[in-house]
Amino acid sequence: MKRNLYITIISILAAVGCADPAQVLQAEAEYASVSLSSSSVVLENGEQTKVVFVASNREQWDAVSSADWVDVSVEDNSLTLYVDANEQSGDRMAVVDVVAGVEPDLAVTRLKVLQHGKSVTDLSKSGTANCYIAPTQTSYTFNAKVRGNGASDGYSFYLNTHSVTIEGGAYAMLAWESTFDGDKTRSCDVIASEPIYDAHNGTICFSTGKSEGNALIALCDGRGKILWSWHIWVVDDQIKTSFGKKLYWMDRNLGALNNEVGDVANRGMLYQWGRKEPFLPSAEQYIDMPKHRYDEDYNSLETEEEYNATEAEIIRIRGLVNRANMQRGDGALEWQYVGVMAPVALQAPGNIEYAIEHPTTILSCRADMPIGEYVFDWYLVQDLVGAGGMYQQSQSYLWGNAQAGTAYKSIFDPCPPGYAVPPCGAFGTLNTEYACTYVSREWEEASCGWTWRGGNGDYFPSSGNLDVSGLIGETGERMLYWTAETFGDSTIGFGKSATLFVAFNDIYYGVYPILDPMEAGAWYSYGARCYAAPVRCVKEQKN
Repeated sequence: MKRNLYITIISILAAVGCADPAQVLQAEAEYASVSLSSSSVVLENGEQTKVVFVASNREQWDAVSSADWVDVSVEDNSLTLYVDANEQSGDRMAVVDVVAGVEPDLAVTRLKVLQHGKSVTDLSKSGTANCYIAPTQTSYTFNAKVRGNGASDGYSFYLNTHSVTIEGGAYAMLAWESTFDGDKTRSCDVIASEPIYDAHNGTICFSTGKSEGNALIALCDGRGKILWSWHIWVVDDQIKTSFGKKLYWMDRNLGALNNEVGDVANRGMLYQWGRKEPFLPSAEQYIDMPKHRYDEDYNSLETEEEYNATEAEIIRIRGLVNRANMQRGDGALEWQYVGVMAPVALQAPGNIEYAIEHPTTILSCRADMPIGEYVFDWYLVQDLVGAGGMYQQSQSYLWGNAQAGTAYKSIFDPCPPGYAVPPCGAFGTLNTEYACTYVSREWEEASCGWTWRGGNGDYFPSSGNLDVSGLIGETGERMLYWTAETFGDSTIGFGKSATLFVAFNDIYYGVYPILDPMEAGAWYSYGARCYAAPVRCVKEQKN
């Protein structure tokens, strides 16, 4: 209100010639202001003092601590913190308000003070990644100076313009937190307090709460631009592996709390192919879907009335179990699943930076390109056939290019340290003529999922997916799991990425060939990179 009134005075004085606007603007600078050399400080356990520099246009200013374990001393342009020893195992945080001026001309800024406890776990000690596994009610820190695992960018040329090292970080932000049961109150307990960025050490510090779930912590610059983000997978049950197809597979989906049949917490997170940012599955409970009755040749055994009744029940259940999950707990960002079309990008690194800056936004496929063709790639659009030809996805290895029997990751890989997205041939050998291979004999149908009898013997739930337009669907019905394998230069697969998928109750590995490009938004767009589907990570194996 004061500033608006002041602008009005400037306008009036300037109009009547009673004052020089420049002099008035100079007077505006005399309003009280105060700023700090850092918006947050982190003290190691045993560290007892910290100095922060203060800039103010008032000769006198003061500081007040919110906690009795932090004392403050003000002298000249410095604020000294004196901190008691922390005998707790976990971190603790206090707030110091720095005040300059007097009412009504008052300026206040806030300093966050985090002190480590006796037991703080460094999540990046064994290597950096885009995801970290963190049990509940524990204090953590991780390296926020490196993008992903600091390795290749999958031939995206992103590292030609962006260093592996993250620079310009100013503060950390909790983007979202979520549980699997849709309980908005419990979702606020996944991360216990606001994460703190320690600029001196280039680390982010946070504590987990009492609820298992998932969260995203982002590092921002001084203007609020997201520089990078990390998925925090809060789970107490120790992750195990099992062997199949020359790979060691995680015992659950990435982000899942278990792998129990029928438990909503078995779904894990959903990922657009090549992106590191996780998206939420439906939080609704599983419901077994009724099935139509056919003989071995798929001839219907139902009357028309029976068929219509079963179909109506299927539609009803789909409406119950497929609901967009908007949970964000105490996070600052909101979800955007539908309505954001991937920007047109013809050259690498394409939309990668846009995706990094918008970690809660699904980038839908483009249907507005010439000749009406759908473009399935959120990352890059290229005319691979020639001028006036069909738009396809580009050749890219955003999740690495590991060959069968190995698994190594790129900086965009969403798996935690020591794990990677499954490599080429993870679920079978692709038929290059049709871009997919029939693998049904290896799988046995179970309630709301399938068991991989011909692989590692584990259950793979039908976690649902976000389709090419960002709509959630197929929860409890069909199976769709990503690998790192691509068909970037294939006219058969239209530049899709290989996935495990179900079609007509048969199971395939590869991509579903486009039969009619004008209907490419249908379910047989499996393999389209703007789909968001679950990932079952495997142990990282380097050549």
